[in-house]
Amino acid sequence: MAWTKKETFYEILGVKKESTIETIEAIYQKELEFWEHLQGPGSPEARDKILELTRAYLTLSDPKKRKEYDSELDFEFVLLDGKAKDPEMEEAYDKYRINHNKTYQEILCEFTRFREEMGDTLWILKKTTIYMVLNLLVYSGFVLSHSLLMETEKTEKSWLDSVSGWGSGIFLVLSALGYLFFRFHFLSKELEKRKQKRN
Repeated sequence: MAWTKKETFYEILGVKKESTIETIEAIYQKELEFWEHLQGPGSPEARDKILELTRAYLTLSDPKKRKEYDSELDFEFVLLDGKAKDPEMEEAYDKYRINHNKTYQEILCEFTRFREEMGDTLWILKKTTIYMVLNLLVYSGFVLSHSLLMETEKTEKSWLDSVSGWGSGIFLVLSALGYLFFRFHFLSKELEKRKQKRN
């Protein structure tokens, strides 16, 4: 699909996005006068231009319509990752919008919700990774201290072996239980607080 940049209503009228209704009206009247003067029996371009100007003016002079137009315009001209839009992305957005019968605003809301959920998932992953790394460090310390004891206490080797076997097993069970508590009790509460703070 060939990509051509569409003029915005602001560009059609030659005004800035921050322009007041009074400014928009004054420029519209000036442009309309110019094109009406050019309009004649053999000038379809002038007629089309007048229609284009009027469509832009009717939208931008009505605060409600203008607000709605601006929200769609922001979505159209600003990519979700903040980079310049390319034709393939535009085509993908258009296909999604047509197939799902949704406005740009609804698509943007869906993406925002998806981004928040993905952020929550990554936050949980980060916290659980820290927990697992700390457990691994503690277990490594346990194994290291056991190996040092084995070197110094040659006579009590069989006793230390049995204690070590039990100790490792108990540590792994406690670590697993700790993980379940941390993940499904502590992190669930923290996640709820995080969502409430965001809303």
